[in-house]
Amino acid sequence: MKRMSLRKGLAVLAIAAACMSATTVSAAASIDYHIWSLQQPDGSTISSSSLVSGYTSNYFYAASDGGQAFMDPNTGSTTSGSSHPRSEMREQNSGGGNAAWSWSGTNTMTNQAAVTLQGGGSSGSTTIGQIFNSTDSIPLVELEYTATPNSQGGNFKILYEEAKGAGTYTELSTKAALGSKFTYQLALSGGTAAVSINGSQVFSKKPSFSGKSFYFKCGNYDQTATAGSVSTTPYTIVELYSVSVVHN
Repeated sequence: MKRMSLRKGLAVLAIAAACMSATTVSAAASIDYHIWSLQQPDGSTISSSSLVSGYTSNYFYAASDGGQAFMDPNTGSTTSGSSHPRSEMREQNSGGGNAAWSWSGTNTMTNQAAVTLQGGGSSGSTTIGQIFNSTDSIPLVELEYTATPNSQGGNFKILYEEAKGAGTYTELSTKAALGSKFTYQLALSGGTAAVSINGSQVFSKKPSFSGKSFYFKCGNYDQTATAGSVSTTPYTIVELYSVSVVHN
């Protein structure tokens, strides 16, 4: 039997280790969980340190295609001021506390996502990303997805709200079939809020106020799920493959 040299044997072991590592990488390795906490439909909040350590649950797990899955059941626990349960991440600062940044400068969140299951039938809609007004505790911008095309023929709409209860919707013509990947960006830069999908800006608005604080949210905040007994039966599933937040 021909013996393998020590050098060649070490090289083979290194390649094998690399292949094993590549097949065991956790879901959505390009998400920096250090700057996120997780709100779940069972009423629990999961810290960034737990997410970094590999936390999983029925509502937050590695999908078969490598995405980070956020599952929302038809009914569940709700947060203060909301009538809908959620499986959604909330931005944290580097010290582990809740982020709250000024709208000056450049603030962007760019995510690759897919909605793989949509509850609610033709009226189903889920919020996949938010710029949240921390000062007034209301969303400034919500990007929502619906599997059923809207009146513009697209699968997205935007809620824009400068004052509580005074939000308006803008339906978009941008298409993304259920299960297909797309990239979206929410930005509040130079005092202007903007939304882009697949590299094209689809919405822009300059708020009339100033001096407020904000943070990003992303995941699955289902707009047709309701408060009630929590279950583990999937109703809507959103997957995130990458999340990138920039503040300058």
